[in-house]
Amino acid sequence: MARIEDKVVPLRRETLQTGVYTRLCDLILQGGIAPGESITVASLASAFGVSPMPVREALTRLTAAGALTVVSGRTIGVPKLTRERLDDLRRVRLEIEPIAAEWAAGNVDDAFIAEMDRRYRRLVESEAAADAKMYVEANYAFHFAVYRQSGSPTMFSIIESLWLQVSPFFHLLRESGNFRISNDHHAKLFEAMSKGDGTAARAAITSDVNDAYAILATLV
Repeated sequence: MARIEDKVVPLRRETLQTGVYTRLCDLILQGGIAPGESITVASLASAFGVSPMPVREALTRLTAAGALTVVSGRTIGVPKLTRERLDDLRRVRLEIEPIAAEWAAGNVDDAFIAEMDRRYRRLVESEAAADAKMYVEANYAFHFAVYRQSGSPTMFSIIESLWLQVSPFFHLLRESGNFRISNDHHAKLFEAMSKGDGTAARAAITSDVNDAYAILATLV
């Protein structure tokens, strides 16, 4: 009888590092870390059930990417958003995300439209509840369903790197009433996807990016 050691592939260190990094990215993108909130290596290691080493390595990657920063000692948080950084993120987002939406509109099918309907309803629900964390998570899920439908893994990866830097600041948009404004754009994007209208999809994403930028620019 074969030994268990012969049946199971050992978990490589690189695999563990990648897993922790991916879960940290999900935490950021889904609204798990808001501006002003801090976390520690120890708390993350405990939550993920791993040693501190892969957490430190993942945090190093995210710090280098501008998604997180060392607040003090072993405490990690979201970097302060400067006007220069916000301007740069907006410029790049406007070059990339509208194109992804246009491509997605050319790839629609019934399953995708049904998914978009569910995700849009979640956005409306989170707006009504005035729940910032719920909204940030729903906003991410809605947008990334579109960007995934573009059929371009390369573009999707670029957009993810941009959102790792900007999405935590969407928490700050609730008091401005931007959640309602943004959902108006989401409704138009959903309609554009339903019709396979790439031009309207581009316009909806462009307006959404610009309106969020206008609010955030007053806060930095």
